[in-house]
Amino acid sequence: MKMGLFFICAVTSIQLLYLGVAEAENRWATVKYVIDGDTVVLCSGEIIRYMGINAPEIAHEPGGHDEPFGRKALQKNRLLVEGKRVRLELGPEKQDRFGRGLAYIFLPNGTMVNEQLVRNGLAYVCASSFNIPYFRRLLDAQRYAIQHSEGLWSLPAKRPEKYYIANKRSLRFHRPSCPYGRHTSWRNRKIFPTREEAARHGYCPCRKCSP
Repeated sequence: MKMGLFFICAVTSIQLLYLGVAEAENRWATVKYVIDGDTVVLCSGEIIRYMGINAPEIAHEPGGHDEPFGRKALQKNRLLVEGKRVRLELGPEKQDRFGRGLAYIFLPNGTMVNEQLVRNGLAYVCASSFNIPYFRRLLDAQRYAIQHSEGLWSLPAKRPEKYYIANKRSLRFHRPSCPYGRHTSWRNRKIFPTREEAARHGYCPCRKCSP
């Protein structure tokens, strides 16, 4: 497997020289390996974070704990892209705050990997704006996953709340006790009766309070 990936990456490097680095990296690349459900490393060494979604975390250190469905998201991502040539479509934000590239990932048959993970309930829609490319497409996939209790949406809510506070600016939703929820201004505040309803409207669960 490692020798196969080495060969694929070597071929990709030759193609980069032939096509031009900017053109090749902005359109097509080969995935060297998968880090988790929403992050991959290309043969070029560049780390790419999938745009518009957030997969459950997995432990990368001994003694750490995986979030529910984190390993399944990793396995699905590996099955879809590891060692394969994919098309990268960059959005308006080229990098995240950690310097990782942000992109929508497409297989040669046209399947959008970001969308597939959401549709399988292995990632949440998690956008910075309702106006990013493909937002409606990702949201439709999430509504399908909720309706059919796929993956993450098959789990009962942990400590259900009477309501959830969403922030129209950050597009995150919180428990009422969460400091980020409590400090949301009334102008930016939106209330939802369930976490599923917040997600149907495109809001992403807060990392701090895990609603």
